[in-house]
Amino acid sequence: MSPRRPRWLYWRFWVQFASTVLANNGLVNATKGLCWPTLNCWACPTAAFGCPMGALQNSMSAWRWRLASGGVLEAILGLPWYILGGFLIVGALFGRMVCGWICPFGWFQELIGSLSRRKIRLPRWLGYPRYAVLVGLALVVAFLTGEPWFCKLCPQGFLEGGLPQPLLRPELRSGIGWLWYTKLAIFLTFVLAALFIRRPFCALACPLGAIYSLMHRYSLWRTVFLRERCTNCLWCVRNCPQGIDPREDLDGHLCIGCLECQKCPFDAIVSLPAWRVTGCSTACSHHDRKNRTGEADAGY
Repeated sequence: MSPRRPRWLYWRFWVQFASTVLANNGLVNATKGLCWPTLNCWACPTAAFGCPMGALQNSMSAWRWRLASGGVLEAILGLPWYILGGFLIVGALFGRMVCGWICPFGWFQELIGSLSRRKIRLPRWLGYPRYAVLVGLALVVAFLTGEPWFCKLCPQGFLEGGLPQPLLRPELRSGIGWLWYTKLAIFLTFVLAALFIRRPFCALACPLGAIYSLMHRYSLWRTVFLRERCTNCLWCVRNCPQGIDPREDLDGHLCIGCLECQKCPFDAIVSLPAWRVTGCSTACSHHDRKNRTGEADAGY
């Protein structure tokens, strides 16, 4: 008998909705100095938490001056350890599951994508530009210029901050210039792309997703493909929100940890804590071999 899939796998839409409301409830300002695990623009009028990428870039620009004026030890002590530690803790525990379950912009892209059924499957190598955005734009450029340039161009920032702020505060409209229109163009590009590509910003340009993807395969919560149970029905390929083949690239750098593939009709994909991975694989393989032997005996 196949194991019963946990009910929480079917709550992802509502978890995404609830996390978006929690991160932007407009009621709790005392927590705005804390970072949400995923992108969440600090400039949003209703933001209750800050964005870790924005905090990292601002810390890098401040660290630049500390590095120039102090010694190596002072520079090391001046690193944004709170932000880096947050990345490490979240990544070590959940990997990119935070992308698949609680990211407001990831949820927004999925909502846009639901308007169209036809989707283009991206080649795996197109996921690597995210690392260039992380290193180049979010770190090096922020360090050299002292400006958070990723935030200035981030489509999530435009959705949550750049768009509502001029609508709610008329005095800001006179300051709209080329940068605002550039950000608008980037935002509309990803909105249009979301109709034909599954979560394009997550796949192509998100630096935070790049950080978590480095730890996703080694996080505390793992996903396991049980090849013995797979019938190659391609259900997981058709239903993957990121458009990858879980049979070949499970927990790879494009996986967002949404666990949709765990709804496999033949229970060929399961998720569980890291310390149970080896035991699960062995037990399931033994279970499947026993079933096949029993079926063969019955056939005789």
